Amino acid sequence: MSSDVMRVRLHLRRVRVLAVVSDTPLELVVEVESAVRRPRCPGCGAACSGVHDVRVKEVRDLEVSGRAVTLLWKRRRLVCGGCDRRFVEGHPAFEGRLTARLARRLVADARAMPIRQVARRHGVGWHQVNDLVRAWAGVVAERRRSLRCRVLLVDETSIRKRHRYVTVIVNADTGQTLAMVPHRSTAALAGFLAQQGHKWCKQVKVVVTDGSPAYKAAIDARLGHARHVLDRFHVIRWFSSGLVAVRRDVQRRQRQGGKPAFDPEVFKARFMLLRRQDALTTADQDRLDGLFEAHPRLRTAWQALQQLRGIYEAQDHDQALEALNRLGDLYLNLPGFYAGCFVCVSAWRPGFC
Repeated sequence: MSSDVMRVRLHLRRVRVLAVVSDTPLELVVEVESAVRRPRCPGCGAACSGVHDVRVKEVRDLEVSGRAVTLLWKRRRLVCGGCDRRFVEGHPAFEGRLTARLARRLVADARAMPIRQVARRHGVGWHQVNDLVRAWAGVVAERRRSLRCRVLLVDETSIRKRHRYVTVIVNADTGQTLAMVPHRSTAALAGFLAQQGHKWCKQVKVVVTDGSPAYKAAIDARLGHARHVLDRFHVIRWFSSGLVAVRRDVQRRQRQGGKPAFDPEVFKARFMLLRRQDALTTADQDRLDGLFEAHPRLRTAWQALQQLRGIYEAQDHDQALEALNRLGDLYLNLPGFYAGCFVCVSAWRPGFC
């Protein structure tokens, strides 16, 4: 072999290297062809060997040692002897003007950096990377939705605050997002469940949502067999709102003249009342005990919130039942708005997790 001849190994299956067209410190250009001798006709499936003409197509590949690699693919246009159809050969190693391995690298890099930076790093167009990411996202989404889902998480979020809302659906078994459906209505969630099919919905055993009546209507219609659980954040938030309502009512005590007066001590303790009991210092607890002696209603509301938190923080089922029983005993003494919160939660028949 002559000393000025070099060989290139591309590690592409069924691709034959014909020649090295250019070999510079910045670029490597290689002429290749398919190693498949008789491609199949897409019409009748017969093996074809008649070549009508050959066209050269530029295909970008992964860089080598910091050099951009371009493959000049001598792509044949064949004539089928069975159905007399002309077609251009394809190859699984190439996807459009990129190799399949470069396309996978672009999608992988797009998960860690912006698309603009990925395009600049690999020397390709922004739209080319964006189309790959969108196409691959569709494939991944279909694959995720086909997996078994026993616990379904549903919540809303705003893409544009107070103007554009979407419903986010997550598979709790894998932690992966299944879909982001426009709007936060009954039709949004029910439409997604209808697309999944009856067999997929039958596998769902638990659905976790907030207190949205729209989501509840969709779940009753499509997932009536599943157990509907209210998420911990919203339940505690409702009871915290009840505690705030009781505190506001307590701090506005009446004078003899009928004019409402402001109790500064109760107002100063408004944030302390919402904290967990284990997060309070000794001084904080003494301060709250003084307020509870003067305002027994405030003590009852505060204890109800702590017992509710104890249900979620229980280590086993027995401890959770004990906390639930204590909360039920306090229900008889819950004032005003706080009792309304308890009735609202009980009407949903939630599970505690």
